[in-house]
Amino acid sequence: MKYSFTVILFFLMAFGYGQILNSGKDLVNQEQIEYLNVNKEFGEITKTKDTNGNRMFQFETKTEPKFIWKCSSRIPLQKQNVKEGTLFLLSFKAKTVKASLETGEAKALIIFKQTKDYKGNIDYTQSFSSEWQTYYLPFQADRNISKDDLGLVMQYGFRPQAFLIKDIKFQIFPEGTQLSQLPKTEITYAGMEPDAKWRSDAKMRIEAIRKGNFALQFTKDGTPVSNKDVNIKLVNHLFPFGARMAAEDIVKNADDYKNFRKAFNSLVLGNDLKIKQWQKENNRKITLEALDILKKDGYPVKGHVLVWPGFNYLTKAIRENKDNPEKVTQIIESHVNSILDATKGKITHWDVVNEAYTNRDLQTITGSEQILYNAFLTLAKKQPRVRRFTNEYGIISKGGTDTQKQQWYYDFIKRIDENTGGLVQGVGIQSHIGSDLTPPERVLEILSFYATLGKQISISEFTMDVQDPKVREQYTKDFMIAAFSHPSVSEFLFWGNTEDGRKKSDIFDVNNQIGVMGKAFFSLVYDEWKTNLIGTTNVDGSLSGRGFFGTYEYSFVQDGKLVKGHFQLKPRQATPIKIEL
Repeated sequence: MKYSFTVILFFLMAFGYGQILNSGKDLVNQEQIEYLNVNKEFGEITKTKDTNGNRMFQFETKTEPKFIWKCSSRIPLQKQNVKEGTLFLLSFKAKTVKASLETGEAKALIIFKQTKDYKGNIDYTQSFSSEWQTYYLPFQADRNISKDDLGLVMQYGFRPQAFLIKDIKFQIFPEGTQLSQLPKTEITYAGMEPDAKWRSDAKMRIEAIRKGNFALQFTKDGTPVSNKDVNIKLVNHLFPFGARMAAEDIVKNADDYKNFRKAFNSLVLGNDLKIKQWQKENNRKITLEALDILKKDGYPVKGHVLVWPGFNYLTKAIRENKDNPEKVTQIIESHVNSILDATKGKITHWDVVNEAYTNRDLQTITGSEQILYNAFLTLAKKQPRVRRFTNEYGIISKGGTDTQKQQWYYDFIKRIDENTGGLVQGVGIQSHIGSDLTPPERVLEILSFYATLGKQISISEFTMDVQDPKVREQYTKDFMIAAFSHPSVSEFLFWGNTEDGRKKSDIFDVNNQIGVMGKAFFSLVYDEWKTNLIGTTNVDGSLSGRGFFGTYEYSFVQDGKLVKGHFQLKPRQATPIKIEL
């Protein structure tokens, strides 16, 4: 019965949308669209046809311009004057062909032009799935628009990418049409339903692997403190929840660092330890000062990154010596040694090699991957207690469908181990999430695949491209639940903290209030995954309980005074904790 109702409801919705769409007039000039063009310095448009003979366009960004508008195309329209409140619907089918972004998706900024200049226009940033998908983007004019100003522009001057588009329509609807009547592409994912089994299973695993039993015994002058009501609360998780920070913000105690301290217990420096930045003396000074502050404040720091093997991320000297492998090897080894010496005792773990799948210039110059292996060998020799991670994007993102890259990364880690005597200790999975939301069950499958390597797994750079608040919050929460429930996951790092205009991570918004992703984070880490207990000591001065691993504060009133202290709850902690007052 429920199934029949769902089918009927879907039919009625589809029928309703069909009626509305039939009332719209397509403004795309289908003759002139044949002559779409782009600045050939940065991009290319190729006309082609699908298997049914329908016209398609491939838009390619060959070289990323300084400004994205330098690689753009104007969709030709049949112009007319438009009244404020008029509704439009852009619809098209699209798919990603190739991408350089960490999400694994191509994207474009689609601008509904209402004015002559860039002010007063309405835009969408749209990512494209790796499979054909129909996109519906509604617009409503918020002013009267002259026919000379009305326009539709697509800007795609991002990192090199290519995507296919077909069946482009830009419909205008008659007065009286309601915005709610128009279809809009909604982003969903398998497993988002409230009663999804994967989520209840994950929560059971969290209860089993992230919590433990504790037993406390309070004495004073050797005598048990009995019949005492004791408040016990978790004040710091043992599990590292962290975010990317900038050294300068730490040194200046900027809002981003103040916000960070409200939320997290670990961090990764975003750009400051990369070779280009490290070579700048002033930046190096600020970075070392920031590391001293972080050590004083008690935050473990992940170093990012020792070797990023692409020309774009290396110093000019590497490109200048590309025909001299010995010199290039010497430059890289000198950098690795000097940065390790300068940061000794201040870094707990490193991304030793970053994104080696798409960045292979060092390997090409030197003729092998040995230059990457050497970084592991050097770190292990100089600082054996500092943990060693790989780091890669496109593993969990874009629906988790890139099995070729997943297998390559798995094999790459094994190659490093085979050539270094097993020096890889952790697997970094970046997790930049685009519009293809990877189902949580698939996330868990991928994590389990890498868990067979027998290493820790870092969710090293979590971001969200989806801006719809409901989906953004729910998926962040579900992804965190899935990751925290996996026994091999050893940390969860957001690639950003306070919203900085890139709309990738908003634990806090631009006004320093809790953001959309922050709602998900705080609802878990500071609510659902928080332990607060009240217990009463028995005649032996003992009490027991169960909670998340981490640092706890106990407090009670004794002889009219508030007594406070701390204890640690760690995995496999069997003996009672004795507290002498």
